[in-house]
Amino acid sequence: MERTTQGEFATVDFAAKDFDGQTDFYEKLFGWAHADLPTPKGPYRMFSKQGGSVAGGYPLSPDMEAAGVPTMWNTYIAVDNVDAMAHKAERLGGTIVMPAVDAEGYGRFVGIQDPTGGILFLWHSNTPDPDAKYSEPGALAWNDLSTPDPEKAVEYFRQLFDWDIAAMTGGLMPYWVISVNGTRQAGIMPMPETVPSDVPANWLVYFGAEDARALAQRVVELGGRVLVEPTQADDMVWAILSDPQGATFGILQSGPQ
Repeated sequence: MERTTQGEFATVDFAAKDFDGQTDFYEKLFGWAHADLPTPKGPYRMFSKQGGSVAGGYPLSPDMEAAGVPTMWNTYIAVDNVDAMAHKAERLGGTIVMPAVDAEGYGRFVGIQDPTGGILFLWHSNTPDPDAKYSEPGALAWNDLSTPDPEKAVEYFRQLFDWDIAAMTGGLMPYWVISVNGTRQAGIMPMPETVPSDVPANWLVYFGAEDARALAQRVVELGGRVLVEPTQADDMVWAILSDPQGATFGILQSGPQ
C-alpha cells in the first residue's frame, strides 16, 4: 500500500536528461516496467515491478536544463495538506523552491528546501496505489540526507514532521535515524569530507537489492558508475551508484550476507 500517513517517505522520481535512455537503464537494472501518464507539460512515467508502483520519472524541460537543473532523483514525503505544510515549512525557516501544483487529479505537491539546503517534495495522493512496494529488491528502501549542518536539519525536521529522530552511537561518523510510525525509513548525516565544499545538502535515494555486489557490477555493464563500492555494515551491504547520465542513487541489501 502506498504510504500516505503524514511524514512517511511516500515515493521517489527522477528528472531525466535522457528520458528513454535512463528508462532503459533502470528497467534493465531493476526489472521495472513503465506506463506514461499524459500531462500538459509532457509525459510522466510511472514505473512498476510485478504490478506494484516503485518510482516515477519525467524529462527535464529546456527551461530546467537552461537553469542548470541536473538529472537527479527526488524524494516525496506524504502530507495531509500540502499548502498548510508548505506554510509551516517556510515559518520554520525553509524555502519554497517549487510552488504547489496539482498533478492532474492524482494529487498535489510542492518543493521545499530545508534551512541547510536539502530539497524535498511534499506530496498528497488522491489515488493511493494499493500495490505500491517498499523495502524489497527494486523498490524504495531508504533515504539519507547529507548536510553540512546535520544538527540544524534534525531540529528543523523534528518540528516540521514530528519525526522520531534518534542519534546512533558507536559509528564512524554522527548519524541520526528517522522513524515514522515506529518504522525506520531514513537518516541524516554530515556531508562527507571527500565531497567538494560547493556541493549542496542533498537527499540520496536507496533501492533494495537482492545481491548488492552483483547489482553494482550490472550498473557498470549498463553504462553507469560505481561511486562507492559495495560496503558491508553489520547485516547490510550498501553502495552508491550513478546512471549513465549522472543521476546518483544507492542500493541496499539487508539480511544475512
